[in-house]
Amino acid sequence: MRNLKLASAGVFAFSVLTGLIAPGTASAALVTGNATFTIDNPAVVSSNPGGWFFETHWGPNDNALPIDGATGGGTALTSTSGSEVLVFPVNTNIATVTLSTTGAGRIAQATTMDAGNTAVGQIGLSGALRMRNPGMTTYLAPFDLAVSKSAGEWSINSHDNSFGTVGLFKLANVSESLNGNGELLLSGDLLWTGGLSYGGLLNANTSIVLGSFNLAPAAVPVPAAVWLFGSGLLGLLSVARGKMTLAA
Repeated sequence: MRNLKLASAGVFAFSVLTGLIAPGTASAALVTGNATFTIDNPAVVSSNPGGWFFETHWGPNDNALPIDGATGGGTALTSTSGSEVLVFPVNTNIATVTLSTTGAGRIAQATTMDAGNTAVGQIGLSGALRMRNPGMTTYLAPFDLAVSKSAGEWSINSHDNSFGTVGLFKLANVSESLNGNGELLLSGDLLWTGGLSYGGLLNANTSIVLGSFNLAPAAVPVPAAVWLFGSGLLGLLSVARGKMTLAA
């Protein structure tokens, strides 16, 4: 009987602990997480006649920063860097938000795509890029990005007050799935989209792989309180087992 009680207590403790740590399967919800771009600048340079490359990346803390040729800060990239990893968190706003009206402006693109129905809506991303030509005499600034799917093809567009919506990338060799929590997992190769309207990229080669794209849920750390609770339960079980051993 004592062994049965101890076993029952152990099962209860394990059930409570795993219930606190492991979330149940979630119903379909808006896409969340981080989009990671791995940019191969030598491939970017070779893909366009002007030799344009990605020169600077700004993260979400600079979402309201107007981007032009003189804007400082951010992370500097070089035309010879072959594996630049750039993270763009998914926006949580469900409507576009104007962050700045200076210059080309900054607009936080909305996230309206349901992870279970990717044919509708878009995924807004936080961050900005700037491109330069070899002489560093002018610039292109694709920022306030949004990811969407049309007719089965994934694309990544830039948005600003000067140009409006501008096509930038498309994804090839795409892998799209849901994890056990119903969250979207999306990856693929980055290529220039067809019909580029950025002046310096009008004749870019749209079949050269420029890098890779990966969208995944952000890691959620287990709260310290859960670990303390679990440790306490295991400690109580150890004490109970010790008392039963002495009693025997």
